[in-house]
Amino acid sequence: MLVWGFGYIGMSGTYILFLASRRLSGSLRTYFTFLCLSILLSCWYVSAMIYLITLDSRVYEFFGICGIIGLGLYYLSRHSDLTLLAIWDNILMSLGILGAVLAYIGKSDSTAGMVAIAFAGLGISAYYSLNFFEMMRTRSRLRLAQEAEAEAQKMRAVDQLTTGIAHDFNNILTVIRGNLDLLTELPEADDRDVMLNEARASVDRAAHLVRQLLAFSRKSQMMRRDLEVAPFLTTLHGSLRAMLPESIKVELATPLPDLTIRTDQHLLEAALLNCALNARDAMLPQGGTLRLRADHASGRGELALVVEDTGPGLADEIKNRVTEPFFTNKPVGEGPGLGLSMVKGFAEQSGGRLELNNLPQGGLQVALFLPLLAAGLSSCSATSRSNAG
Repeated sequence: MLVWGFGYIGMSGTYILFLASRRLSGSLRTYFTFLCLSILLSCWYVSAMIYLITLDSRVYEFFGICGIIGLGLYYLSRHSDLTLLAIWDNILMSLGILGAVLAYIGKSDSTAGMVAIAFAGLGISAYYSLNFFEMMRTRSRLRLAQEAEAEAQKMRAVDQLTTGIAHDFNNILTVIRGNLDLLTELPEADDRDVMLNEARASVDRAAHLVRQLLAFSRKSQMMRRDLEVAPFLTTLHGSLRAMLPESIKVELATPLPDLTIRTDQHLLEAALLNCALNARDAMLPQGGTLRLRADHASGRGELALVVEDTGPGLADEIKNRVTEPFFTNKPVGEGPGLGLSMVKGFAEQSGGRLELNNLPQGGLQVALFLPLLAAGLSSCSATSRSNAG
């Protein structure tokens, strides 16, 4: 008996250690491995126990069925993330045990076997019932912990908001207040106009920051209109050449004609400018090349507006978080961390998506996917047929 007991404890401990080492894997192969191990352990346990208790054939058959089916269903429900599936598994298991008890209790060859079957049925049912309620309580505690973690993340976001957004607003308000103070001391009308223009520009910057916040939260009002991509990118290319330093070369791949999307032109321009400014910051002070193009994703009805740079790219841990609200790897005050968050919010609000990829030769590719209008799709199809001919 002691040999059997220590052997069972050792095998169970080994199995638990195996589960702990594989708990992060959720593949179907892993679940089948768990099931097979459960069946093997249950067969060994049941065989050893029956051998030590009784040689009654009915008892042996009953314990074998309960061990293989019951223990297997237990581990399937234990490692499942679906509460409904766990409930269904426990109901089936209980019905199976009850059916086995009713089928075998009257066919046992001995009184001891009948008693063993009855107590086994009650014990297994009670065990799995307690396990189910414990599992539900564990899920409840896990849900409360997840809610607490979400609340903590909100508080961290608020902290980043106060150090980023508030700093930018203070700078803007300082400019406005300074110009208004100087306005009262300037006798010349021309000087007053200069101060007023600077104050208006600061107000515009504050309004732009608010629009970024609204775009990030997807609450901005979008004025969607049909937009031809080719002239839009040509105009944006000219603006980027005038805005970026001479050390950065701006290249535009001529897009296909008659490509049309339906979106808010001003928000799209702001999104692409944010991508270009991030590319500029990545390439300074050495400089580099910024590439702008429009790719038609054939078969998906999408247009990809792509901005590429020759900078160092992004590390995986940063790339996975760079679209989070208020996340920035810049010093405090140099950016609120809303650039790519705004771009992602605009893309999702437009029915598209944002993708970030490091280029093999170095640099970062930012692709903004937007739905292409039917007219643009017809044009692309016609162009493809003409090229094929």
